[in-house]
Amino acid sequence: MAIEQPGYLVGNFTITDPQLMAEYGEQARPLVHRHGGVMTLMNHDLEPDEGEAQPVLVIIRFPTFEEARAFYQAPEYAPLKALRLKATTGGFLALVPGLE
Repeated sequence: MAIEQPGYLVGNFTITDPQLMAEYGEQARPLVHRHGGVMTLMNHDLEPDEGEAQPVLVIIRFPTFEEARAFYQAPEYAPLKALRLKATTGGFLALVPGLE
C-alpha cells in the first residue's frame, strides 16, 4: 500500500491592501479547512539570507498533493483568488508535493 504524501501551498508576496487581505483570510479559511489544510507558517517580515523575496511567506499543509490542488481549483476559490490578487503584489504561489 502506497503512503500518500502531503501537499503544500506556498505563497510569497507583498500585501498592498491589509483590509482586503483580512477579508480574503476570513473567507478562505473555511475552504482551506474543508480540504484538510492547516496553516503551517505565516511570516509577515521575511528576511531572506540569500536572494530576493517578498515580505510575506505563507505555507499551508494539505493531507495530499491532490487535496492541495483540489482546494486551489475549487470553483468557490475563484472569487477568493481574485480577492487575494487584488490585495497583493509580486511574488508567487505554488503547489508543492511534500515528502513522506
